[in-house]
Amino acid sequence: MRPLDPRLLKYASTTRHYLAFATVNGIVTAGIVITQAIVLGELLASVFIGGKQFADVKGQLILLAVLVIVRAISAWFSDYISARSSAAAKSELRMAVLTRSAKLGPAWIYSKRSSDLTNTATRGLDALDIYFSRYLPQLILSAIIPLAVGVAILTQDILSAVVVALTVPLIPFFMALVGWVTQSKVDKQWHSMQALSGHFLDLVSGLPTLKAFNRSRFQAKTIKAVGEDYRTSTMGVLRISFLSSLVLELIATLSVALVAVAIGLRLVNGTMQLREGLIVLLLVPEVYLPLRQVGANFHAVAEGLEAANHMFEILEHPLVEDGAGSKATCPEPKKITIAKLTYAKPLAQMPALANLSATFTEGSISVLTGVSGSGKSTALSALLKFFAPDSGSIHVDDLDLAKIETTSWRKHVAYLPQNPWLPNGTVRDALMMAGNASDLDLMRICLRAGLDFSDQTQFPSGLETIVSTSSGLSAGQRRRIALARVFIRDSKVVILDEPTASVDGDTEELVIKAVQEMSAAGKIVIAVAHRPAMISIADQVIQIPEPILTPTGARS
Repeated sequence: MRPLDPRLLKYASTTRHYLAFATVNGIVTAGIVITQAIVLGELLASVFIGGKQFADVKGQLILLAVLVIVRAISAWFSDYISARSSAAAKSELRMAVLTRSAKLGPAWIYSKRSSDLTNTATRGLDALDIYFSRYLPQLILSAIIPLAVGVAILTQDILSAVVVALTVPLIPFFMALVGWVTQSKVDKQWHSMQALSGHFLDLVSGLPTLKAFNRSRFQAKTIKAVGEDYRTSTMGVLRISFLSSLVLELIATLSVALVAVAIGLRLVNGTMQLREGLIVLLLVPEVYLPLRQVGANFHAVAEGLEAANHMFEILEHPLVEDGAGSKATCPEPKKITIAKLTYAKPLAQMPALANLSATFTEGSISVLTGVSGSGKSTALSALLKFFAPDSGSIHVDDLDLAKIETTSWRKHVAYLPQNPWLPNGTVRDALMMAGNASDLDLMRICLRAGLDFSDQTQFPSGLETIVSTSSGLSAGQRRRIALARVFIRDSKVVILDEPTASVDGDTEELVIKAVQEMSAAGKIVIAVAHRPAMISIADQVIQIPEPILTPTGARS
């Protein structure tokens, strides 16, 4: 990531306002620094050379005190604004990442490790706090103060200005060298953290199974090894950070010493006035200070910059775009036609779906079946526009789905995925995601889905029973709540991915009856199923063959 990535200005509008403030603050700070050095130089020269008394320099002392106070207030106000800007920018970026992830859809989300996305959206973005609050202000100051102070030095002493001009480029040069060396270390640290968090998440998710087979303790060695790798990579980054700070400090110190020696020799020879010498000595360290602090803060934000690269990969990942001449509004569909639909995941050896053709009409139940991995769920994802197929087409009545506005199409679709998502909250909250309904209607709809809230053992608080994204209900109950949301949505097209999975026989009968009712109401019902009871009610059964890899390596 570049020192100031323009993509930040695109996705975090707050940054633009803050950069404008930082620029103004940099100009003010440069003016204060130069004025303070001139006032203090003249004050000391007039006392030591001119023999002035306190009463004679009282006005200069007051001005100097005012400048010190104004500089302190300016620094405090800059810290305050930068902290506020940092919080706002992180909030904007986090919301942008979440919104983009939602738009990319479940097909994209399931292709990523949840730990990677979580790290990027949480710890990764939090690591940008120093970037916004410290690094960016110093970056602006390093672009304004050295130039302004250098011009002020030039007006006082040409030789000192030449020395500064020759030594200042050494700092960004060594910063670039150190940054180049650090990049590989930071990459390794980030990947180590991703591996550690991913392994830990997998371990926690599979802990019941590991305990059941008495294999939980054997994972301790693996966690220790992955944690040690992360510790080693982190210490490597810190080691380079400390060494780079030492290098930058040494260069700045030697540069200031060169100017000081030259001034001292000329003061002794009488070829330079004390006033000019003091002003230059006071100004020279101010030239190097912003550059040194930029270098020091750069390493502090290295982790955040690496996370930002992953964040931009998400934000810039292409969406399933509406086709050319799109923005067509989808009327209530009566027929859906799939023709030779093919899709292969990136870097896959074989297509996830190959040459699927089918027609779905209103008032019918269509069941897709086949072995695991044949592409049944992929076909449903294509219908939901979660990705663009490699070849083939989907038509809704006479309209190409690729040319229909995605939002307009999905208004007509109700979807039950294999792994339904429930929010943290109550059962009512989970149901109301599909639309508004009274408690009486919710209870009636839930009975159709096989949910009986009169059973106090399963739902002790009825609709107010607390559930979460990962606990509180069995897999069957979660699926039935998701099925109830399908009923609440009451859409023309109903897409069901294994609607009777993880349910008992009695509940299966209720679900099948509800599916038949939806078909009788004129809905287009498309389901993926393996269980015979669901297949038996289908008006058409579409057997999807397993994609194969030809001997030549071509996809079939």
